[in-house]
Amino acid sequence: MNLAEQLRDEVSRSVHTLRRRYANTADAREKQTILKLITALGKQMTLLEHVTLLGAADILADAGAFLEKAVAAAKTGPFDGFLAAMEDHLQNLYTLSGAMHASESLPPAIEEKDTPKPRAAPTRRRRPGRRALPGTEPPLAVKDYDQLQAEYEAYYAACTVRPEHAGNVAYYVKRLTQGRPIYSQVGNDLNGISWMFIGVIHGMECGFNFAGHLHNGDPLLTRTVHVPAGRPMAGSPPFTWRQSAVDALTLKGFHEVGDWSIPRMLYLLEKYNGFGYRMRRVPTPYLWSFSNLYEKGKFVQDGRYDPEAVSKQCGAALMLKAVAAV
Repeated sequence: MNLAEQLRDEVSRSVHTLRRRYANTADAREKQTILKLITALGKQMTLLEHVTLLGAADILADAGAFLEKAVAAAKTGPFDGFLAAMEDHLQNLYTLSGAMHASESLPPAIEEKDTPKPRAAPTRRRRPGRRALPGTEPPLAVKDYDQLQAEYEAYYAACTVRPEHAGNVAYYVKRLTQGRPIYSQVGNDLNGISWMFIGVIHGMECGFNFAGHLHNGDPLLTRTVHVPAGRPMAGSPPFTWRQSAVDALTLKGFHEVGDWSIPRMLYLLEKYNGFGYRMRRVPTPYLWSFSNLYEKGKFVQDGRYDPEAVSKQCGAALMLKAVAAV
């Protein structure tokens, strides 16, 4: 069964659970909510018969939101296993979300030891009255933020969504805004980390899957297996998403960052994935994929760089720019 078929099966099971709940609840408002959700989910099942991976991901996001509304509407009993069943459906949807993300995610951009590093390019100086155009010059092969701030500002100002990827970006933005309450709560508890920054990492590393570690998308049922392995070190699995998120963010020292300007976030996001692209003077797809500033070049799953491979994941900068414009 492919991912779209698995999603259709899970949505069908969810509808069955909602119908059971409709028959058992005496709350008129909840009944009305459930009827609307059943109708909406029924339309989604029809759409899943002929849908692209992006379409399936979009439907999955909506299905999760619908089920969360159903849980929120269940304020009175009898529950008859309803909440447990809904939690199971949501968990399965999160797992499918992680599987869809894994097929398109970007591995860490680690600088390869067997590849000579290019010399650091000199810092560009702007002439009075003249602005450097991003894309006409490759990224600087340096890692110092002070030398890169102007480049981030210029690239961000110039980046636009490629028309063929408009639907993909819209999907990412929808998922990002749906998770805002959770991201905001975690960020506020950690000295004001930007909710957008947390959400973008969640999208890039986990495909917005709340059943995966923020570190790398590994299942919350155990400690992380991939780099960074063995996280969180404290506590016992299974972990909550919040426990994992707090560990991931503090591990990187993000709770000590006071500057959450766009250039600083872009720098931290690129650093999160690795400077392997920059050392090759290639715009990192982690930031610029789906934009006019990125064409090709990608670190593939085995850790090697393929100059002809093209990222299938939306860049973080496009998400930030789209959300900031709302």
